[in-house]
Amino acid sequence: MSKTVLGAGIIGCGTFCNAYLATLGPVYKNTKVVACSDIDVEKAYETAKKWNIPHPCTTEELLADPEVDYVIIVTGPGSHYPLTMQALKAGKHVYCEKPMCITLEQANEIVEYAEAHNLYVTNAPDTFLDASMQTVRKVIDNGKIGKPLNITMNFVGPGHEMWHPNPEFYYKKGGGPVLDMAPYYLTAAVSVLGPIDEIYCYSNRAFSQRWIYDHNTDVEVDTDYVAILKFKNGVIGNINVSFDGVRYHLPGMEITGTEGTVYCPDPNTLEGDIKVLNRAKLVDKVRDDKMGPRWMYSDEAFTLAEDIETLKSPIPTGHNHRGMGAADMADCIINGKKPRCSMQMARHVTEAILAFDKCVKSGMPYRMTTTCDLPDPMEF
Repeated sequence: MSKTVLGAGIIGCGTFCNAYLATLGPVYKNTKVVACSDIDVEKAYETAKKWNIPHPCTTEELLADPEVDYVIIVTGPGSHYPLTMQALKAGKHVYCEKPMCITLEQANEIVEYAEAHNLYVTNAPDTFLDASMQTVRKVIDNGKIGKPLNITMNFVGPGHEMWHPNPEFYYKKGGGPVLDMAPYYLTAAVSVLGPIDEIYCYSNRAFSQRWIYDHNTDVEVDTDYVAILKFKNGVIGNINVSFDGVRYHLPGMEITGTEGTVYCPDPNTLEGDIKVLNRAKLVDKVRDDKMGPRWMYSDEAFTLAEDIETLKSPIPTGHNHRGMGAADMADCIINGKKPRCSMQMARHVTEAILAFDKCVKSGMPYRMTTTCDLPDPMEF
């Protein structure tokens, strides 16, 4: 492609689009946002004025705009599939917020259409592209924890009504903690360990109603999940996602191998230091110390963990990360490369999150039907 800067159109001018508009152009120079649309056209005009976007418009006008090379969909989950297909049929590449869609059939249709028409589709979450998560990838790839054996991932809190301006939809069909939060953790896991093979899950619903600022709303979905995972490479693990808890004292993500454990930043917030606790160092300390096994199972053992320096990135880690995936896709469109937030990985994670409720309903493990490749490491 002859262009070095692509024109992007934002579909969905709610609160969350601002995180993209703050980075695409100002931080990531290969993209310029040239148009924006919303079901409420007034919102599109307000957003355009705030961010100096030249073309506020309807979605139909945005998709017909020859200056728009790709679209960024920042709307509710139920609209992701129809908007993605509408954009693809208009000949536009697509970057879409998570989840990719809300059925596996929809995901398959998106992938098949995009492949047949030589179009890119990439999806959030893109937080695994951050320098902190890429450092975890390097730790594993370099064998610092040996052969990976086990992973644990956790997101537990009291619900989005504690902070979100419009949280009601999180408790309706198409909402819930799995569709909302599990993609961050599962995408990070798949990006370092490869595809998932099998899932089993339990779920619960602590409250039949939630108090949303000034009224009660009925809860239509389960809001507390525990799932067991088996990856194709033999790694086993678990993930907890809940809107019913209070606060947890559990890691966002940790991966244990034959030679050590890597303590990871949270795949959602990117907060937390990267440390590795070496097996041999711990064993030697236990053998030399009079406390023996009591010391090994105390918090003192964590003092042996080695701090791992985060890879150097032109973007400060944990900051300005919204837009990384869209900018990576733009680079791939320009240079003919394979995007890291690939539609195959997005489809695989979509199938995985949909499997949670299938397991709950059937009482049986779910065997995955899709797969994906490990994304290439970032080139910092």
